[in-house]
Amino acid sequence: MNLNHFLKTDREKAERLIESTQNLISELPAAIEEQDFEGCVEIAASIISHCKDLKRMEYPEQVVQLRAIVSKFASRGINVSTVGRSFQ
Repeated sequence: MNLNHFLKTDREKAERLIESTQNLISELPAAIEEQDFEGCVEIAASIISHCKDLKRMEYPEQVVQLRAIVSKFASRGINVSTVGRSFQ
């Protein structure tokens, strides 16, 4: 499992969500076989919710690396802020 697309502060939560999603996915075939369709809907809804949370927490690896660099500068007392392009 590659957690490089998550900020360090989110990695533990992301790992728990991924494991929980995998467990839910493994429960789905049994619910289908038992024809527990209400249970299937609940499991699927939980899977969708977990995946939405993971997608919201996910960043491209370059953004995560940039944030780590900015944090190092900030810890050294260097003020780092974003600069936008001025439109004339």
